[in-house]
Amino acid sequence: MDPREPRRARIIRDATALFCRNGYARTTLADVARRNEISRPTLYAEFADKDALFGAVIDTLADALFARLDDELAQVTTPRDRLLHACLSWVGSGYDLVQENPEASDLFNPKFPAVTRSNARFERYLQTLLPGDNSPLRLSEMITLSLQGIKRFAVDRPHLDTLVETLVDTVVAAARAR
Repeated sequence: MDPREPRRARIIRDATALFCRNGYARTTLADVARRNEISRPTLYAEFADKDALFGAVIDTLADALFARLDDELAQVTTPRDRLLHACLSWVGSGYDLVQENPEASDLFNPKFPAVTRSNARFERYLQTLLPGDNSPLRLSEMITLSLQGIKRFAVDRPHLDTLVETLVDTVVAAARAR
């Protein structure tokens, strides 16, 4: 444990590892407190309950992904490649995590409000990347929902990548046809 790391950040980091390994249901606040060598009242001083902690985990993961995307997309020039990179990063990072840790699927389950917020945030992000200005709200929602299905049913990572590329090419072709 690095004493220079802020307690809240350390709790979120360790809770992320526990939620990935055990899933939401099997991760307890007692587990998180024990892993951080703090009391449960100290943990409750930072997070009101498990849902608040889980939300902080989701928000932290999304913040890191969006920061990385902003940096990476600065180097990508075409609208099609920018959209493809964002979609592959969004769905691929989650897919890879679940392949390594099947219980991590809770981090992407829209039954949790934090996941729904994160998905909505990605939809807004996509709106800035979509070519043209025809109905970006509906189109970004369609892409996000399609990516969730692709992530769920892809046989392996190459299959996922191919499906995402096909989705992006279809969206770009449709936008050009308007």
